[in-house]
Amino acid sequence: MSHYAVLTAVGEDKPGLVDSISAYILECGCNLEDSRMAILGGEFAMLILVNGEKSAIEKVLQGAAGVGERAGLAVQARATKAPGGGTAIKLGAIPFEIEAYSMDHPGIVHRIAHYLAERKINVRALETRVSLAPTTGMPLFSLHATVDVPTSAKVAEVRKGLEDICASENIDIEMKRAGQ
Repeated sequence: MSHYAVLTAVGEDKPGLVDSISAYILECGCNLEDSRMAILGGEFAMLILVNGEKSAIEKVLQGAAGVGERAGLAVQARATKAPGGGTAIKLGAIPFEIEAYSMDHPGIVHRIAHYLAERKINVRALETRVSLAPTTGMPLFSLHATVDVPTSAKVAEVRKGLEDICASENIDIEMKRAGQ
């Protein structure tokens, strides 16, 4: 029976970080099942789902801080549940995707996240990025989120509420069923 752990690691970006952490996971007898890794500013961040036998997961948990120290990373690991893929079904929810774009300004993520939280809409994944406009060099903000909207919610009302927020913040937004 497989057991699971989530490992997070953050540190100054440099070559070999993924090699160090993935080698450690393998040496413990585990498999790197799912991950998100990115450079944010000058830091490299990893979020990794690891699976393996109970004793192998225990090795990952016990040695994570040490391997992080040797690699120059702050590493934390904790046991977790098996991935459920059906989280939306368990929650009685339907997955939707939200895309938002605007000139960058403080508070965009908070306004959208707060609105969703008030309606018990779970954020499954969220990615944001600021890039520079080609001609003007102005900072442009983009957001992509996958959310679980409860089946009890009126989707048209959720969409309208997001559109109202975005109209006041000068944000373009689109909400559609995931996978469409």
